[in-house]
Amino acid sequence: MMRVEPTKTQDGLFPEIMEERFALIFRESEIDQLEEGYEGATRDHAIRVKSLVKRLRENAAEKLLVSIPESWRHHCDQLEYDFPNFHEVVRFIRHQLALSAISNSVFKLPPFLLIGDAGVGKTEFVLTLAGILKTKFELIDVSNSQTGSALSGSENFWGNTKPGMLFNTLVFSDVANPIILLDEIDKVSVVSAHKPLAALHSLLEPRQASQFQDLSVPELKIDASHVVWIATANTLEPIEKPIIDRFNVFVIDAPAPDQMQVIVKNQYQRFIEKNPAGSYFEKCAGEDVIDTLCLYHPRNVRKMLELSFGMAAYEQRNYLTVNDILSSKIKEKIETTSKGIGFMSLDI
Repeated sequence: MMRVEPTKTQDGLFPEIMEERFALIFRESEIDQLEEGYEGATRDHAIRVKSLVKRLRENAAEKLLVSIPESWRHHCDQLEYDFPNFHEVVRFIRHQLALSAISNSVFKLPPFLLIGDAGVGKTEFVLTLAGILKTKFELIDVSNSQTGSALSGSENFWGNTKPGMLFNTLVFSDVANPIILLDEIDKVSVVSAHKPLAALHSLLEPRQASQFQDLSVPELKIDASHVVWIATANTLEPIEKPIIDRFNVFVIDAPAPDQMQVIVKNQYQRFIEKNPAGSYFEKCAGEDVIDTLCLYHPRNVRKMLELSFGMAAYEQRNYLTVNDILSSKIKEKIETTSKGIGFMSLDI
């Protein structure tokens, strides 16, 4: 349910800056039913429900639908520059944001799944996207999930039952369209009888998601249809086909040598611009430093830069050396490939 209708400009198009829009996440009448339904319940259940009802009444049922920024085109350009090996994903995001821009400007993306080896930047890409959109972000490490309780709560007949992350995110925050990242969904326990990903069968379908019921609080129907679902995995093989079919799937290759140059330079610039000590150092790293960093996994570049800047600061230098980079690693392993690019792993 949205309570502000978009208005068109004189040329018949929707402006990029829209009035705030809201979605009704739960109905207050169902809170009354929840409270009444537990009269005469056990003491522990009564205490739990009373506390939950109090929190529900303290939170508005309507939540903000985050809008895309006016400069979304520029952000997409920057995203593609910062993550050159994510070209197809950024192209997909561009087109979806363009649809939002000509309609109601609400941030919305169909579910998508990033497939690629560890270290290619999948999680960092999603974190960067969430920062651009300025929406709430939640990460679920699916590889550590033995049951579906992280998504859909635990059965309410258990004495220690509690709502899942999705319920808490939508009901107790101010945003109706958060990004939820399901990290490493290929590593979920395939022998678990509880099927940790079972809830996705309905949550990835907007019509069913609009009537989501947490197992701990089945009395309340939650509108989860505005959630932006993103998942990562190293491979598709262990994932159930019905779940794969609900995602737009993108394969992320390891960055080519020229792409690694861009990634490393971006990471260097990010430190210079964001770290309070950044202004002390040279604005650009030397080519020998860049070439050395290009030998490492993208996910390790940031860590190594932070350590290297610390070494340079200790020696009162405003520039990095190759020796700083080599000294910043712990446990080195070189993987050579026929393509001529290898990565060293940094185990911390």
